[in-house]
Amino acid sequence: MDFIPVIERLAREKTCFVGMGNYLMGDDAVGLHVVDGIRDRIQSETVSALNVEDVIENYVYKIAEGECENVVIIDAMQSGGETGSVLFGRLSEVKESIGNFSTHKLALFMSGKILEQYNKKAWFLGIEVRNTEFGAGLSDEVKKSADIIRDLLLSYINCDQKELVYEH
Repeated sequence: MDFIPVIERLAREKTCFVGMGNYLMGDDAVGLHVVDGIRDRIQSETVSALNVEDVIENYVYKIAEGECENVVIIDAMQSGGETGSVLFGRLSEVKESIGNFSTHKLALFMSGKILEQYNKKAWFLGIEVRNTEFGAGLSDEVKKSADIIRDLLLSYINCDQKELVYEH
């Protein structure tokens, strides 16, 4: 799935970007890195960013009861694919693909069901990680992908509608 047009659309709708992960577990912090990089730089009334660390279940009702229509969960995944590669899609549709690969799958899927009950569209943006050992920081490949995604999100979130008309 070419996710760029979907991300562009979501960045102009009522969307909450949710970063999951654990700062102490190496590449597992990739979702946090992305969300921390956009949270204070968002210039939109309709987009928000939330860092839930590895306890999305503690925030899911706050997110579900909020005004957003879309929830994009950004998380680490380990599928054996190329480090830094990205998987994106509706959470309900990519569930089969990420079944055993999200580093927080139980909380992720439970939260997805709750969000759907509140009529939220739940999305998953997974970044393939390599090292989730205690104490390590983000690996170079993962940080590079995370920085690209962070910059892409910011460019679409903060983009003026007139700029989009002229660019396309």
